Amino acid sequence: MASERHEIARRRHALQQQLQALSGAPLMRGSIYERRRRCGRPSCACATNPKARHASKFLTVFWAGRTRGFHLRAEEAEGVRQAIAAYERLWEIVNDLTACEVAELRRQVRERQRARKRRP
Repeated sequence: MASERHEIARRRHALQQQLQALSGAPLMRGSIYERRRRCGRPSCACATNPKARHASKFLTVFWAGRTRGFHLRAEEAEGVRQAIAAYERLWEIVNDLTACEVAELRRQVRERQRARKRRP
């Protein structure tokens, strides 16, 4: 039993360190997608050829009860992508911490059940 307890504690400690490392990183929930559009100039190739449409990056975020879209400049896209990845990693850590806590509760229940069976 002690080894299981130590393994859970070790895993919890490692996850808490990862969580602390994320605390200074920008976090953002959302999705980046690419939209292809016509520019509106009649002489541009995008006016007649759908494959020649201009690509631009957009961020969608569900915020304050609505889905909102934001145009991203090329230089902003990588920072936003990293913030979204950090947010997703945050939730992975939270889920792993939850699994540790559930494992610890189950371990405690098994210990109590064994202690009851040992009583005369």
